[in-house]
Amino acid sequence: MEKNNQPLVTIGIPFYNTEKHLASAIKSVICQSYSNWELLLMDDGSSDKSVEIAKDFEAKDKRIKVFSDGKNFKLPTRLNQLSKLANGVFYARMDADDMMHPDRLKIQVEFLLDNPEVDLLGTGLVAIDGANQIIGIRKGYAKKKVLLKQIIFGGWAVHPTITGKTEWFKKNKYDEKLTRTEDFDLWVRTVETSHFCNIDFLGLYYREESELSLKKYLISTRQSLKLYWKNRKIIGLHYCIFYYFLKSFKLITYLLFNYTGLMHILVKRRSGAMSSIDIHHHESVIASIVAKK
Repeated sequence: MEKNNQPLVTIGIPFYNTEKHLASAIKSVICQSYSNWELLLMDDGSSDKSVEIAKDFEAKDKRIKVFSDGKNFKLPTRLNQLSKLANGVFYARMDADDMMHPDRLKIQVEFLLDNPEVDLLGTGLVAIDGANQIIGIRKGYAKKKVLLKQIIFGGWAVHPTITGKTEWFKKNKYDEKLTRTEDFDLWVRTVETSHFCNIDFLGLYYREESELSLKKYLISTRQSLKLYWKNRKIIGLHYCIFYYFLKSFKLITYLLFNYTGLMHILVKRRSGAMSSIDIHHHESVIASIVAKK
């Protein structure tokens, strides 16, 4: 299934009650400079208008397919279902409240074709808020080969920036019991038998708004600590102990900022500053995606 010598790429987007941002996420796929793709939209039991929005796009573009069974199985189950359904040579992760840069697929696919030893490829991102205002950037520090140590200390890539070989995703499944740390668990289990790589291209407009839930952060912290202990033989006991102290410090910091109403400061500190020229450029790109009919 090739078009103009472009291998087919599958984009998998799971969604749950994301009516506010889902249309923009889908539009960003339609705006890609790389045209040979299929978009799989997987509902997880939404109760808002998300399914209606998704099906409206499906009716207009034969490359888009919507799956909805009315049930709520949580993210890891839906991620495994999406990769199983994927027909592409390559598979791109994306969340329903983010947007792709128009050249994301083109750049990642070209890199993967030029470097066939690479299984997964991450990028940097532009952080945005709920109103599409730019917060800053997280550069994808160029790494030819990501190591376990870098994953442990968060130096890999943000999950929805990753594109890789579809067969890799079909072979390596997410743990469906983990609702907040399914990606970290998968990277730890597979990095030493795989080839992960990162480039400094800003391939995603990543919505920080979705990370402000205290409940989700507490669940993520608890699951992370359990994962570190479970994988202590792989990670190393000394790294495990260090991480426990580090995660405890981050949790205390998070709680303090949350209860003092200063979370916006903490969120902004996650990202680096951008020049006014770069901000203007990315604002224009975002505006063009959102305005697409």
